[in-house]
Amino acid sequence: MNKPANMAVNLNSVLLFFALTGYFAVASESKPEDHSVSVKEIVFIIRSQKQSYHAERAKLVKADIEQQCRILGLDQPKIVILSDEYPESGQWVLLPLLPRFQDAYVKTKYKWIFFCEDETRVKISGLLEVLKRFDPNERWFLGKELRDHEATIIHHYKFHNNPSVFAFPDFEAGWLLSVPLLEVLGERWVSEERHMDFTIDVKHELALFIWDENNGVKLTHVPELCSGNRESNDPAKDDNEAKEMIEKEAEMIPKRKAGCVTSYPTEIPQCGHPVSKSNLYFAVKTCEKFHKTRVPVVKETWAKHTELITYFSEKADSSIPTISTGIPNTQRGHCGKTFYIFNHFMTDPWLKKIPWLVITDDDTILSVPRLQRMLSCYNPDEPQFIGERYGFGHTKSGWGFDYITGGGGMVFSRPAVAAMLENNCRCLSDADPDDMIIGACVKRIGHSITHSPLLHQARPDDYVPGFLQHQTPVSFHKHWNNDPYQVYKDWFAADDIEVDLELDSTDLDIELAEEMDAVVEDDHHNLVISADIDSDLSLEIDADLDSDKDDLDSDTDFDIDQEENSQEEIHSSDEVEQDMNEGKSSHIEL
Repeated sequence: MNKPANMAVNLNSVLLFFALTGYFAVASESKPEDHSVSVKEIVFIIRSQKQSYHAERAKLVKADIEQQCRILGLDQPKIVILSDEYPESGQWVLLPLLPRFQDAYVKTKYKWIFFCEDETRVKISGLLEVLKRFDPNERWFLGKELRDHEATIIHHYKFHNNPSVFAFPDFEAGWLLSVPLLEVLGERWVSEERHMDFTIDVKHELALFIWDENNGVKLTHVPELCSGNRESNDPAKDDNEAKEMIEKEAEMIPKRKAGCVTSYPTEIPQCGHPVSKSNLYFAVKTCEKFHKTRVPVVKETWAKHTELITYFSEKADSSIPTISTGIPNTQRGHCGKTFYIFNHFMTDPWLKKIPWLVITDDDTILSVPRLQRMLSCYNPDEPQFIGERYGFGHTKSGWGFDYITGGGGMVFSRPAVAAMLENNCRCLSDADPDDMIIGACVKRIGHSITHSPLLHQARPDDYVPGFLQHQTPVSFHKHWNNDPYQVYKDWFAADDIEVDLELDSTDLDIELAEEMDAVVEDDHHNLVISADIDSDLSLEIDADLDSDKDDLDSDTDFDIDQEENSQEEIHSSDEVEQDMNEGKSSHIEL
């Protein structure tokens, strides 16, 4: 009895699929050779994380792909959530997993491996149409290309004479390997000698490995792979709602040219009301040398948006003021100072109810309101170790460890700090690299680092403009060859004032609502109090608005001692390379 109805549904799915694939076919001016593949010949790998919020986001990507395939009447694809299938540390680096990918997918039915992030969205019908242009029997490395505009420390100053000559993929837009190329890469990773080294920017390092000093394969730019082309991801829909959306898109085909088959949002994910400022404790690591240069930058920029902030130095300075750690300043690592902060956070009676600890350098530049929004997606009652993730020693699957690079800011929940101290995590010396000591400890006690691409260890100039344009950064680091005040003004100032006003207004509304609830308990007495509160709050809001608008409208003259900045902060490429090499030696000994 149901057979004709099922046939009608299947026919509709087929017609919808061909309408959509016809839409994407319009993109090409000349009709290319057809190398059609089916969705069951593609492996989708989502580069996920163990942390609960990110694990759920990866599941949404998987569910979205599966839903599209159901609606379009396609086979269900092979989808891998990376942190589930490969739970060992370092899986995010991908390179050590190449031999395992080779064993799983070479000499099988699969022709393509599609990689994406936990916020990437992909249009399946569009992707299948794009892949018609590429013969899957050949070696292909496909993606949205990024190119450095200047030599940068995060890429080890590679191609310093002409940085833009080398293209590497934007992971957020999704990227692909053909299975024949995967086979070659897997064999190379096993056969070639591997050295203990750092993983800093995995997308650049992976592209270098595939390129193989011009003996391998270069990235082929695919314009339909996109990022930063939507503000936020749509919430999950049921099949009927999703089908309606797909049908509407099909109806628009004659009215517009073909576009992106992938997307990645620009906005900071927010999971409810931003974390209150009163729940964020900022600890700034500094030293006497920078009390009059770097500390004023912090105080005159992002520190104005904090409620709880302390400066930790080797010397007490009442003009700031600072807390003396009693630990001499060291030129290389600051492990002793960082663990002093951990103990202070856990034992100071005034801080015992504060759920979040944020440790920064004195040359970190950040947005407090953006951090408040970002942290709304993380549960402070669980151990949370959040920051820009680097890696060390990931030469084989499960080897090495991850760590939070400190310059972009390190964020810890109270249970995270407690877990480290209770499990005897400690420095071998005060001069040890604190970020790497913490990373090794986190792995030893069975927890994991959570990566945020919004926290940055380097300056804005060290990142490809196209990469920063499709995100809302939360932090940068370093005063090398730049004006830190201008960096704050360009990237954070206006948004901080606007968002701060919104958050403060919301907090006042909550306080007012609580006061109004109290009114109900005592009509006569509290109605009088309520009138006073309304009047006081109105005056406070007006005063805050006037003050903040004056701050925004006025141009502040920033007096920076350029000669001192040049001597103390600006390093040549050779000096940086020397520092990195010395650092590698000390880390390997560690």
